[in-house]
Amino acid sequence: MIDWHKYRVDLNIFKRIFLECLEVNDEKVLIVGDYGFKNRLLSPIITNAYALAARELELNYSVFLQDSKERGEYADEVLLETLKKLPRGSIIVLNVSNRIGKLGQLGLSFRKFCNKNNHKFITSSSLGGLTNGSLKNFLKTLNVDYKKMHKKGERIKKALDSGNEINITTKLGTDIAMDIADSRAIINSGLYNYSGAGGNMPAGEVYLPPLIDKTEGVFIIDGSIRLRNKTLKVKTPVKVVVEKGEIVYISSNYEGRLLKETLNWAEKKSKHPEGVRKIAELGIGINSNAEIIGATVIDEKTRGTIHIANGSNKWFGGQILSIVHLDHVIRNAVVKIDGRLLRL
Repeated sequence: MIDWHKYRVDLNIFKRIFLECLEVNDEKVLIVGDYGFKNRLLSPIITNAYALAARELELNYSVFLQDSKERGEYADEVLLETLKKLPRGSIIVLNVSNRIGKLGQLGLSFRKFCNKNNHKFITSSSLGGLTNGSLKNFLKTLNVDYKKMHKKGERIKKALDSGNEINITTKLGTDIAMDIADSRAIINSGLYNYSGAGGNMPAGEVYLPPLIDKTEGVFIIDGSIRLRNKTLKVKTPVKVVVEKGEIVYISSNYEGRLLKETLNWAEKKSKHPEGVRKIAELGIGINSNAEIIGATVIDEKTRGTIHIANGSNKWFGGQILSIVHLDHVIRNAVVKIDGRLLRL
């Protein structure tokens, strides 16, 4: 049983998301969550907040809760039927402790399902990695000026789209170069205000897929590191060496060993093991209200950080297929595009 008095939230945050980010009108709104876990109840708490905000705005909404789903498990049949019957051009708000579950005949991808049916959508996944004590940080990251953040994202996207090579350095030893010629950056600013638009919430990053096999150098993970089933706030920085776009060395400290175990597991499980160690993404955080707490959904949005991911990137313009996409956050990076300093 959730003590709702203990977890009161400012509903104005969620009203703004409906009105400013999604520009809701008379669409059908489906809010999906799960029951969470002991001391990890952000999914039902956030789902309830969206529902209360929708009620106060007098929206045409419904709520569906299911048990948390692990990799390979199917979403509840009733949810699948509900999704199937949604009118085209609806809005789906998804807040899950892990994932929504497999969609069966609706397709392999929740995002593709939304795009195909012109649904606007927002997703907050892996909330089970956050304790109830993280609620304040989560809400702070949501409570941001989305239009201002979008303008910041447009500036960074313009610089990335016009560049050929990006170089990233840090005082701890990161020194890595990526070929980004012909790559197109994507702004995740939270403004999902047209049919079929959607993305993560909290929002706040600009990201792109570097050219496959065209990343060289070293990066030092000192923010947070993404593993098989969790994200860790890094205590001892992890050194990663990349040659021809592929991870060839990981330091053997505690966090490094966990990353090695994750990659070994993924290679054994994957239909495309060759993609597991490939560099898939460069991302730049632009959310001034985010801070690194050991949760990728927030950490990677933190302004002044960059993140480098390995694994899949097919869904945002890359060529790599993999069962994992692991984001690793780096603090205080100096970023240069074709030798010109990029203001983060």
